[in-house]
Amino acid sequence: MLRNELQLRLKVNLNLLLKNQVEVLLYPVQELEQVLKEEKESNPFIEEICVSRKAVELFEERRLPEPVYKAHPLEVLERNLKAELEGLDLEIALELLSNVDGRGFFRGDILRIADKFGVSPEYVEDIREFVMGLEPVGVCSKDFFEFAKIQLKELYPEEPNLLEELEKAIRGERISDEARKRLSHLRRSPIEEPVSAPRVSKVDAVIELDDGELVGYIYEELIDIRPNLRYMEMVRRAKGEAREFLKEYLERLENFKKILSIRRENLRKILDLIIETQEDFLKGEGNLKSLMVKDVAERLGISESTVSRLINSKYVKTPQGTYPFRFFFVRETVGGISQEELMREIRKIVEEEDKMKPLSDEEIARILQSRGYSVARRTVAKYREMLGIPSSRERRVR
Repeated sequence: MLRNELQLRLKVNLNLLLKNQVEVLLYPVQELEQVLKEEKESNPFIEEICVSRKAVELFEERRLPEPVYKAHPLEVLERNLKAELEGLDLEIALELLSNVDGRGFFRGDILRIADKFGVSPEYVEDIREFVMGLEPVGVCSKDFFEFAKIQLKELYPEEPNLLEELEKAIRGERISDEARKRLSHLRRSPIEEPVSAPRVSKVDAVIELDDGELVGYIYEELIDIRPNLRYMEMVRRAKGEAREFLKEYLERLENFKKILSIRRENLRKILDLIIETQEDFLKGEGNLKSLMVKDVAERLGISESTVSRLINSKYVKTPQGTYPFRFFFVRETVGGISQEELMREIRKIVEEEDKMKPLSDEEIARILQSRGYSVARRTVAKYREMLGIPSSRERRVR
């Protein structure tokens, strides 16, 4: 009877989260809310997901651009590359990207690319490994095994033995049921389907100025998952098949909470470092300072790919306006011009444009040039995308 009751309520879908746990790290807050809702509806061990009143007040944001197009994973990756690299490194990365197949696997020749750009094969390999770590993760992997290694490192960092289990499975050897269950969660290829660009109605973090001090908030810190005590008692009393059935859902809840905890803790570390580094800008007393993804990764003791994915497609509301997380990650200068200065100018130009006839990247570049900035159209496009501003076609009000 217990089993029948659970089946009626659950509409069994045990792999909703575990199919690809790392995706929870990537979701902007509005998509995370949907995942939380689905998890509550499908897992009887969750009584309620409570969101504090402060979260509702702080995180609403209705002034952000609302892109409605669907971006292909390679478009997403190209934008991320342009935000992370420049010069020769970017050229090589884009060349690598032009040599992937429809599933995202690299099918080019490293030696040919090295010869084309006059660098060593090791140099190209370093960039290929960097590309693999960006979102969408794994693009430019040479085969499934290399792609699987990246996923295992992200999903199960504390279980290095799973790589050996994967090698055994590939050879057709017997592996444990637990290892088989873990490995079943791996994706088969880096590119599976287009990525929806969500309508932004909430930000992922907030920085406020409180009595002269900057205070940061992360959305996940203001929600609480309350367990269903009735089902907790059931699993303690149940035996045999019923107990095993219940334990699957209890394990799912624990895994879900673990992933949320990783997301919350790492976003908090990143936000605190942004506040520490960019204090002058956030208080309106100066410009942004140099802050690189690799520096944050080293400082926090996590991988560059994790930092990159955590800040991707997420926004933070600050005393100086609402910006993508990536806005705060800048190099010192580009051709003697501050990236932050250019981004602020581009944002200002777009805010003041005729919404019936929005400006193209070329037109924005000409305006900047008339103001003394030596900037090309492609640079405008790069920074516009980093700011989360849609193209002129998508900004047009009809």
